[in-house]
Amino acid sequence: MMKRFGVRILTVSYMVFSGVPLYAAANILENTAVKKHQIPNVPSFDLSHKGEALRCYPSSLVETNSKKKLVEFVCVQRNLAEKLVSDADDISSEEDRGRQETKRFQQLLKDKKEIGAIYHVKIPAGDARYPGIAAYEAKQMLQNNHYFGKYIRWLLPAKFYISLRPQYAEMAGSKEGKHFHNAGSRAGFFYAYKFNSGINITMQYEGNINKENKGNFINLSEQSDSNRRLSYLAAEYKGITLLGGKYWSAYYDIAGITDYFMAYGAQASGVYNNSGDGSVSGTGRADKVLQVHFAIDDFESTLQYQYGHASPEGIDGEFGYRMGASLVYKGWKKDGWKAGAAFAYGKYDEITAMMRQMGITGNDQAYIAGLSFKKNRFIVNGNLSYTRNHMNDDQGVYFDGVGVEIYARYDVTSQIRTVAGINWLKPTGGYRGQYEIKKGILSFQYTFGKRTFDDVVYVEIALPHGSSASGVRGNTSVAIGLRYLIDL
Repeated sequence: MMKRFGVRILTVSYMVFSGVPLYAAANILENTAVKKHQIPNVPSFDLSHKGEALRCYPSSLVETNSKKKLVEFVCVQRNLAEKLVSDADDISSEEDRGRQETKRFQQLLKDKKEIGAIYHVKIPAGDARYPGIAAYEAKQMLQNNHYFGKYIRWLLPAKFYISLRPQYAEMAGSKEGKHFHNAGSRAGFFYAYKFNSGINITMQYEGNINKENKGNFINLSEQSDSNRRLSYLAAEYKGITLLGGKYWSAYYDIAGITDYFMAYGAQASGVYNNSGDGSVSGTGRADKVLQVHFAIDDFESTLQYQYGHASPEGIDGEFGYRMGASLVYKGWKKDGWKAGAAFAYGKYDEITAMMRQMGITGNDQAYIAGLSFKKNRFIVNGNLSYTRNHMNDDQGVYFDGVGVEIYARYDVTSQIRTVAGINWLKPTGGYRGQYEIKKGILSFQYTFGKRTFDDVVYVEIALPHGSSASGVRGNTSVAIGLRYLIDL
């Protein structure tokens, strides 16, 4: 049912937005605002159109087939003009995960809606040097053309995106050695709208991009929980959000603060267990989840419940129910600190003989605490976790364990980032194997485009000191990759 719901959202939204020239104009404005070297040296001008006070800025020089030169102007509401120009010079370099990424999308769409209608006019280069003449000609052009901005403004807060993520990597334990592969490319649709009553609705559908040439470009298959990355509907009012579908878990509110590595991280916290995305256990992208999220003053909290029976892959037992919660305190944010804790719990209907042979002696439990510090260009995040019947080794044997993850980064410039960290997972209790994750991670990243680290090239190195269940120590692994965001 969730699959059909997501497909309908994508289909209807595509039909609506594919014919809207104004939405494309918004992207043109973003692109031209960044490429200042292409802007002709002519003055801006003001005019009034349909009751709106507009300010028009030169955006590019156009040469026609007849060799006639035209200056293209972008006209926006005058009271937002200064904000648009300053935003082009002050582009955030922050990237986010989980719930924070949702907030980022919501803010981007809010800003886009506030901009309102955007108009493009082309003025002969000779006339463009004189603001009065240019304003008169622009007004005539606008009156003779039909724009639909006023009527479709309520539809504007939508976002189609594709993130391409090819990678050339030497993976530890892989028989293929160094090879190119798809490192999590995805595509999706995000929509947010605020009613006059103050209620905000948000919906998103995101799927993996098919690795094969055949089949759908966006993989909507239900054969693997990881194919459908996100699919949810949420409503927020006065800091309280109700959400249903597949979404980032309460556990991820804490585990996600160290999940910023490009290739080799997030292996010790228990967020992605059993070689999956944590959807069944409710620690990663929890599936069939109902959540209530509270954001009150300096506190944020999430309560979650996963309905329906589900079996982890390779296990013959089923969860009767799954639940989780998180609490984050941001009262020290002015000093750069925030802290939180979370848990996830899965109650099995029965512990079968097969499960006991695999090392599962009770219900699935995961507990985590995290701490984050940020000052200027420096960030360090860390978490400490304890899991029971949740993590397994390379032979599929489950164990109780303690995990530590540390992520530290320093932005050398607005485009160059250096990252270092640790992933350490130590089995405890009666586990008899030699499995242990103990690795250092180094990453060097360069962002281009809008400098948000959505568009980035990187080299990441993993230095393992742990071993497999049989005692084999891993070799150094290297990943070279690209992430490129196409924001439609």
